[in-house]
Amino acid sequence: MSFTDGVKLDKHGTTLIVTMSNPGKRNAFHREMRLRMIDAMREAAADNAVRAIVLTGADGHFCSGADLSRVDMKAAPRSVASLRENMKDVHRLLRVIVGGARPVIAAVEGDAFGAGLSMSAACDRVFAAKTARFGAAFAKIGIIPDVGLLYTLPKRVGMARARDMMFLAAPFSGEEAHKAGLVDELTETGGALDAALAYAGRFADIPPIPITLMKAALATGITDIDDAMRIELDLQPIASLSNDCAEGIQAFKEKRKPVFTGT
Repeated sequence: MSFTDGVKLDKHGTTLIVTMSNPGKRNAFHREMRLRMIDAMREAAADNAVRAIVLTGADGHFCSGADLSRVDMKAAPRSVASLRENMKDVHRLLRVIVGGARPVIAAVEGDAFGAGLSMSAACDRVFAAKTARFGAAFAKIGIIPDVGLLYTLPKRVGMARARDMMFLAAPFSGEEAHKAGLVDELTETGGALDAALAYAGRFADIPPIPITLMKAALATGITDIDDAMRIELDLQPIASLSNDCAEGIQAFKEKRKPVFTGT
């Protein structure tokens, strides 16, 4: 296990566990955490021994949103330009979750507010305890939703429900999130991480190259059949020429379990 800049990293078989940790603040999100998560996920994408990433939080909570205790409104005047640069950092993390090379699975206990909600909604699959609490709390501090939520939340729950969640900023339970489509699978309290790890472990037997290509394709947006066919033309030849594709076909012919190497 390694622990730097508010992020704990653990290996569980072929899964990298990325745990946000900001003690006493329900893992409120700050810049050092964000940068460490970006580095960790990029390193995982380059490591063929890592097949999936589980994103979770320490001490019974996922993430309560931005660490507002670090925002000094009396400091040197902030500018639109400086705030835009800060958002670009946030978007680097969003891109590595949504379009990175490895599937990212959220394991949510306790609070997932603001950026915590946004990060969970951006993940490929979301496991949450029934007692988890979600909330798009942005409007309550005078800002709009970020970390991609304006896109990811309507995709998961539909536009009408997303508007209600974002406009009114009211908290809702894990059970309500599951009914709405934000959470894919519910667990009992304390069970989200184990459930997420069990799901992530299934990627150990799947070649990583098609997963990487599928994530890249889905991240670009497929709006019609022509988009799908264009992406197939671009990406299917790459997958077909991989060593793993050859191994998969050979293993099928020989009626044996394939051994994928990520090449």
